[in-house]
Amino acid sequence: MIDQLKKAASGLLERMFNRATVIAVRTWYPATMYEVDLHLPDTDMKSWNTIKRLKCKVEALEYRDYTPVLWNSDLNICTMLIDSGHNGAGSRWVQTLKTGDEVLFGAAHAASLPAVKGRILCLADASALGHFLALKQLTDRSEHPMDVAVVLHENYEIPALFKEENPEFHFIYAPVHDGFRVIEQWCDSKMLSDYNSIYIAGNISMMKALKRKLKTDSRVNAKIYGYGFWS
Repeated sequence: MIDQLKKAASGLLERMFNRATVIAVRTWYPATMYEVDLHLPDTDMKSWNTIKRLKCKVEALEYRDYTPVLWNSDLNICTMLIDSGHNGAGSRWVQTLKTGDEVLFGAAHAASLPAVKGRILCLADASALGHFLALKQLTDRSEHPMDVAVVLHENYEIPALFKEENPEFHFIYAPVHDGFRVIEQWCDSKMLSDYNSIYIAGNISMMKALKRKLKTDSRVNAKIYGYGFWS
């Protein structure tokens, strides 16, 4: 009975979803990060003024939220960065995506932009890389200079072109499950009083721990935003 109710709810939800078409898929080395270009013909991207997330159907009765990192509102094309470094329905889904596939998606929670002008500190793991690329596209560097720290596993390689195009992104390598300690040390090397806004996104436990620490740090006067993506 419960399964039947789930299927009925899923069918109702999907009738409310929009359809997108995959127009390109690219992988980074090692092949756990995927760049997926989608054509969203019925989406008004010109109105995007928050960090959007798309709720994508990845399996029967399974949905995952992903952030468009770049978008062209004239062509209605956006790019999503999807980390598949852990076992799950979303990882299995993106590994099988190919050009021409249809993607069912709906609107998911959107993240707000900074409430005040000034420097932004961003703390993330690989799953939140797209979140901060979207924040970069939506803000003016002259009003919102950014420092972004992204903690990665030791075998992760970032393309050289990406680093050249995004010099405000700093990549910190750490053993698995040691990300909080390493990114905490990186924070301690910064003048935290210089920042007007602090964004933390990625692993839920890491995000909560960093948020608790920064809220009790006397150097921090910034508004803190936290977004947990996975546990």
